[in-house]
Amino acid sequence: MAGENSPLELQDETTCSICLDYFTDPVLTDCGHNFCYSCIARCWEGIRTNFPCPQCRVLSEQRNLRPNRQLANVTEIAKNLSPCSGRRHKGSLCEAHKESLKLFCEDDQTLICLVCGKSRDHRSHTLTPVEEAVQEYKERFENYLELLRKEVEEIWIFKSSEKRKVKQLKYETEIKRKKIVADFGKLHQFLNKEKQSLLSKLEEEEKKILQRIRENVTRLEEQSYSLLQLISEIEEKCQQSDTELLKDIKNTLNRYEKVEIAELDAVSTEGRISFHLSYPQQYLILTKMVRKFRDTLSAEFDLVNVTLDPQTAHPNLILSEDRKSVTLGDTRHYQPDNHERFDTCPCILASEIFTSGRHYWEVEVGDKTAWDLGICKASVSRKGQITYTPKKGYWAVVLRNGNEYLACTSPYSTELLLNLKPQAVGIFLDYEAGKISFYNVQEESHLFTFTDSFTGKLQPFFSPCLKEEGRNAGALRIQVVSN
Repeated sequence: MAGENSPLELQDETTCSICLDYFTDPVLTDCGHNFCYSCIARCWEGIRTNFPCPQCRVLSEQRNLRPNRQLANVTEIAKNLSPCSGRRHKGSLCEAHKESLKLFCEDDQTLICLVCGKSRDHRSHTLTPVEEAVQEYKERFENYLELLRKEVEEIWIFKSSEKRKVKQLKYETEIKRKKIVADFGKLHQFLNKEKQSLLSKLEEEEKKILQRIRENVTRLEEQSYSLLQLISEIEEKCQQSDTELLKDIKNTLNRYEKVEIAELDAVSTEGRISFHLSYPQQYLILTKMVRKFRDTLSAEFDLVNVTLDPQTAHPNLILSEDRKSVTLGDTRHYQPDNHERFDTCPCILASEIFTSGRHYWEVEVGDKTAWDLGICKASVSRKGQITYTPKKGYWAVVLRNGNEYLACTSPYSTELLLNLKPQAVGIFLDYEAGKISFYNVQEESHLFTFTDSFTGKLQPFFSPCLKEEGRNAGALRIQVVSN
């Protein structure tokens, strides 16, 4: 038994009573006790005199600590003799009985010594020798590890599958992109060809009509000259004496009576450009192609049911009950001055927030002479005067003075030359592609596209602008869009 206890006794002799671990840089106090240098230093930190021994509480006037090289060597030997070489953990001895922890209590899931095993607290519990418990839990851990490794393997398989999906998605997207570019390329070629054909026919028809007009003008000029000559002769006759007037009267009357006024067909330009009669069939084919393409795209983006957010509305703005329409009122309504609310510019944001995806909505602008529409970052300042530029977090198209359409680019706005005044404006956001496009809904024509790199939250914004003495009193209304 003495031989079995010797390693444990050696461990006890080489254990610091403060940290309960093997000595590290052991030092000897005046009272003859050993401690780790760092442990005793912490105990005496801030003390200037009467240094107490942590073990026997004897006071020393001086801080005398002598390195114990011999004990350091013995400690190294004890470490090598230990079944688990290296540093020993705190609590390797029973705190109550200072005995080795040789038993494992299955009920309390804790290590105990032999004395604890015989005590009332553990007498009725299932006790297992540490070696057996270690073996049992090692086997249990091996089972856990096997299950966890399978989970990790499944995760890796799933991750690889998702990565393959990304590649497949990019591949399919690229194919679609090329098809769209090719289709629109063909569409552009078709349109250019038709445009040139129609322009050529228009020019030919114009030449024919102009030729007829020139011929009529020439004939009219000739007739006019003859008539003017006859008028001049008759006026001279009227000025002559009676004898001279009646002289050769028969010849003069014969010339008047023989005057023939040619009846010319007046050339009408209205409806004369007759080639347009064949255009509707081509137009219907083209419209059908465009609608088919739009139907294909509509399955790939979200038709947003946008509603207005009253918490962001300028105090002069009036919202409809369904939060689809906004007008500028004459009086300022009391509203809480929260940080979301615009306080100077008559603007309002939508309740919807976009952080990804493709989205489309339409706004009815009617006959208004001024309005602002677009998208902004949710983080933009709503206070004071606002400048619409991408650098300020706004991507906007605006109308000014009834006919000035501008895209608010930087450093200068871009003028938009439109054939037809939009009654409704469509807005399309492709977050990942970094594009915001504006369309004339009636013509199904493109107005302008911003290209940028988007991060964070984006929100639609609207402004009905000032009333301009009643000329711009109409509302902006968000339309319900369906496929």
